[in-house]
This record gives sequence, structure tokens and C-alpha cells, in this order.
Amino acid sequence: MTYKTDKSKELFQQAQRCLVGGISSSFHKAPWNDYPIYMDHGEGARVFDVDGNSYIDYLNAFGPNILGYVHPALTEAVEKQLKKATLMAAPNADLVKLANKLVDIIPCADKVSAFMSSGSEANMHAIRVARAYTGKKKIVKIEGCYHGSMDEEKVSCDAEKLEALGSREHPNKIKHIKGQKDPDDIIIAMFNDLDNIEHIFKTQGDDIACMILETIMANADPIYPKPGFLEGLRKLCDEYKVVLIFDEVITGFRLGLQGAQGCFGVTPDLATFGKAIGGGYPISCVVGREEVVTAATVASGTFAANALCVAAALATIETCQQPDFYENLERMSKKMIDGIEEICAKHGVKVNTKAIGGMWTMILGTDEELTDYRDHYSKVDSKLYTRLVQGCMERGIRLNPWRGRNYMCAQSTDDDIDYTLRVIDEVMAAAVVEK
Repeated sequence: MTYKTDKSKELFQQAQRCLVGGISSSFHKAPWNDYPIYMDHGEGARVFDVDGNSYIDYLNAFGPNILGYVHPALTEAVEKQLKKATLMAAPNADLVKLANKLVDIIPCADKVSAFMSSGSEANMHAIRVARAYTGKKKIVKIEGCYHGSMDEEKVSCDAEKLEALGSREHPNKIKHIKGQKDPDDIIIAMFNDLDNIEHIFKTQGDDIACMILETIMANADPIYPKPGFLEGLRKLCDEYKVVLIFDEVITGFRLGLQGAQGCFGVTPDLATFGKAIGGGYPISCVVGREEVVTAATVASGTFAANALCVAAALATIETCQQPDFYENLERMSKKMIDGIEEICAKHGVKVNTKAIGGMWTMILGTDEELTDYRDHYSKVDSKLYTRLVQGCMERGIRLNPWRGRNYMCAQSTDDDIDYTLRVIDEVMAAAVVEK
């Protein structure tokens, strides 16, 4: 059967006449695609496009859909709230229940500082809270980490080539959006490099309000923390009185309900959660130590903690708390990467894989651990990964088009994985020959 996407192409042509760029998010179209694939609906672990093609989905909306599509418990909770009202400009009883659950679950959460609608907003608020608490204004962020689309967040998230990053000792502060203000209060640091961060703290610590990072640098293939890195960072932040913020928008609920801080056993002062906590509905939050989170006023927002998203978050948490929920996700993730390792060995392709909870990663071109963002340029075979993604899409498998970070959902099956591995094997064989 020939893979056709004519309706998607036509819709994109129409969209360009009324929508800037033809898309509402840069994440909806990979730069190497002429047009995005327009989806019609999702069911279970699959999505279906407007041309009638079906895909086993491992992108899962870049992480939020931990329960998959139209999950019965989530759908029931949302439908029940829909009949009552969605937006009332007031809190409801479920909000108190949700806040209590988050405080009980998340190690650093003495209190919830605020609920919002996106990870970008949550990180913006966390930085504001840190500044209020410390009275200082500078922010240390890791080169390659992504924290959202606000001016102070979207700095040095990526680069067209290694040289654009500058030296490790004096990295460039790269802006990514036209109209973005100069990031004067941002200091760029290196992942997995405590000496680098300690030097920054020693020389500029009197002005630094906070250090924000993804504990697993999901924006870059991804990259995992070396043993002792997060622990050392915790000590440095304590020593120099810098607020430590874990951006758990990706890792929260994906690695487990406690997120990365539970997985790695390191507790930050503040943490941001989003994506998976709503199971596909737009909700995020900032949590942390009481003396820190109470230093700033509560956030404002018309859609913050709306009843519909609160109901979705409660249903998601209650489903994730069921026995063996994460064990099953990790079992399937492990089955996937074991199969990928066998396929890559068969075709002579180096690969680095990991599976934690519902997140599994596949980095082609190296069997070594990546240390920081700069390793991406020298070790990762991005072209081969792109060919794999394109080939799999044409055969009904949807992978993350940007990097090798993919997700299982609660409705993924062993049959899905078996079929996926057969397709990866076929596509890899053809891609290696072309190479």
C-alpha cells in the first residue's frame, strides 16, 4: 500500500494563507518536512491522520499522553466535569484535593506555589519566586536545556553548529526568536561539569538567584546526569545560597510520580511540573520548600487551575497510582530498547539506549554516554536518525522527529512493540545501505 498524505499537504497550503508559517507551534513540523501531517483523532496508543493513515504513537504529544488516547478513566472524569462547567473564575474542591496529592507525592513539595497552563509559564514563575526569595536577579541555566518560550528561558537551547556555541569557558548566549530581548541576566553553564558551575558561583554568586536545569537533558537526545552531578549541584547551591530549580516538565510523572528527584534521590528547592500531570490537558505547577515558595505572591491567570484540567490531573494521578502502572511502562520501554540494541548490532550501527519508566531513548552513532550538549555534534548520527523516523512514519510508526526521546503510554501493547521492532529492522537495513 502506498503511503499518501495529500490531504495534509492541501491543508498546509490552505493554512499558509491565514496562519503565519502555516503552523501554530514550531514543534508541529520538523524542519526537514515540507509540510506537517494533520492528525484527525487518537485511540489507545495510535493516532490517525486526515488521509486515513494509522500510526503507533511513541511521540505522545512530546510526553503528556502518558495514559494514551481517550483513556476511559480520563475521559470519564473530563466528561463528568464538562457537564458541571469548565471555567468559573474560582477554585473548586477538586483543586484542594489535587494540591494535597502533589504535596504528598513530590519530595520537594511543602506547598504548591501556583497552577498554570504550560511548562513555559511554570518555569517563568519559578524564576520569579527564586528572585523574590533571594533578592538577586541572575539565572544560571545549562547550555542545551530547554525551559520554554519566554525571553529569559529560550537561550542557548540549540545551535546550527558547534562553533556557534563559543568556548566552554565563555559560551555564547544564543537567542532563538526574532524580537527576543538580550539575555543580560542569564549565565550559561555546562551539564555534568561541577567545576564549571562552582567557578560561576565563586565569581558571580552574589548576584545569582537560581540555577535551573533539566535533570535529564531531554532537549538533547537526551543526556543523563553523571553519578554525583546532581548531588554536587545540591551542595554548591546550599553553599552559595542559590535556589536550585529542577525543570520536571518532561520527567515529572514520566519516570514515576515523584519525577527525577525521586528517581535520583536529590531534592531541589523548587520544581516545575507539566505535560504528563494532566494526561493531555494543559496544566502545570510550581512546587517547593515552604520558605521559598511563600516568598512571592501567587500567580494570576484566567485559565489557571480551571476545573476541567484539575479533573484531568486527578484522574491521571489516580490511574498512575494503580499497582504495577510504572513497572509495566518500564517493562515495555526495556523491551523496546533491548530489541533496538539487537537490531543495531545486526546492522553494525552504534547505539546508546536507556529506559526509565515510560521514557525510552535511542541515540544513534555512538555507544558511549553523552556528557553534555556539545557531544551531540561529534557523536550523534542525526542524519541516520532522521532517515529512521521518516521510514518508520511511512510504515505506521510515529517517533519523535527531533531527537531520540520517545514514550510508552498506558495503552501500548507488546504487539505494538513487536511490530515496531520489525519496522525499525527493515528501515535500518535500507538506511545503512543508502549511507
